[in-house]
Amino acid sequence: KERLSRLCMNECYHPSDKRHAITQIEVIKIRPQQYPGEPLDTLIQDPWRQFDCDDQGDGCAIEFSDPDFQEEGRNAAYYIRAIQAPTATINADNLRCEYDDKGQCIAVNPCHGDDLTPADDDCLAPARHRAWSSPIFVDYADKQP
Repeated sequence: KERLSRLCMNECYHPSDKRHAITQIEVIKIRPQQYPGEPLDTLIQDPWRQFDCDDQGDGCAIEFSDPDFQEEGRNAAYYIRAIQAPTATINADNLRCEYDDKGQCIAVNPCHGDDLTPADDDCLAPARHRAWSSPIFVDYADKQP
């Protein structure tokens, strides 16, 4: 019980009421295949749009429209991904690379989560947590007579 409490920083069953700022909102656009074998690489745009947020405590709100939707003439689904400011997270960088001046990982100091890692090592590293919306489905309705 004590180890679990330490690992989750005493918030496993009692999360804090502290709100973390949202720094970015991304919109992902997915269009369904119109025929078997239609290449997916152009149908999934992740991200399709990005919005930077200046969240000063009130959250972040965006609006968007798809200027190509009518011209494309096909159904689409949109997902919204909210990305929060980096926070210290247990095991967010489990290999903990040591990098050379070219950015290459030259050594690792893994966080094993067992007796190979010292008990006082919380393996903390910054992580940008994400939240996803439910899909927003938009059906194309051709209005030609």
